[in-house]
Amino acid sequence: MSKEQVKVILWEENQKDFLKKFYDIQFTPRIGEEVYLKKEKWKVTRVEHDLEVSEINVYMELIKKAKQEKSSNS
Repeated sequence: MSKEQVKVILWEENQKDFLKKFYDIQFTPRIGEEVYLKKEKWKVTRVEHDLEVSEINVYMELIKKAKQEKSSNS
């Protein structure tokens, strides 16, 4: 039985371009989990599985931006 290669694509939330692609990584980040990528901390906002093309899309936002928004509101 042959195993299909799963592609995991990391996206910045509300952006059209992807941040990074991985093939057959050991784990997929879950919603709310923090990821360190491109020398910055990101928080996973949503995960979409596309079974037809063996693809997982992970959407993230920069944690620094979220903290700045919170401090400006208070």
